[in-house]
Amino acid sequence: MYKRKNDEKEKIDLYDKDRKYIRTIYRGEEIKRNEWKKCILCFVVDEQGNVIVEYKRNGEKDGCSGHIKQNEVATQAVLRELYEELKIEMEEALNAVHLGNITINFEETEQKLQCFLDVYCLFRTKTTPLEPDEQEIEKIECVPIRKFLKEFISNEIFPCVAEYIPIIKKFVKLYIEEKFERSMVTELEI
Repeated sequence: MYKRKNDEKEKIDLYDKDRKYIRTIYRGEEIKRNEWKKCILCFVVDEQGNVIVEYKRNGEKDGCSGHIKQNEVATQAVLRELYEELKIEMEEALNAVHLGNITINFEETEQKLQCFLDVYCLFRTKTTPLEPDEQEIEKIECVPIRKFLKEFISNEIFPCVAEYIPIIKKFVKLYIEEKFERSMVTELEI
């Protein structure tokens, strides 16, 4: 059977700023200035309380993240990305907690991405080693929470625009409640 060039590429729905559908594109096609896509980000915390930071092959430092494909919802996307990027199995990934949805306009940070971002966090329950996707990720680093938050706030991980602050506060609260010492993060100013 004959396959067209774009048949195997991922389809992504684009929206206007009011979340009304505009059109569908194939991954890699240009997104116009007034078009927004839906994405996910998941902060992954290991058993020792370190946050996993991915060093992407495109030069970015990031958490587990990606766009939401056509006909997919955020919860499906986070499960898919956790497996694709780090080989975290569904049984464990189902423990990811939704921290909220924010609207990010990265044009202020010299990038061309505008997205509706669903943010999650996952406290690992298994000791199986992470297996980064070698095509997308150069390496991963287990970063202590203090260092992670300082790097995040100073834009060393990815651009920390103001919309992230309420999400980071939820993440810190959950981090404290879930597993780790309260004194560990109380001095951080977010």
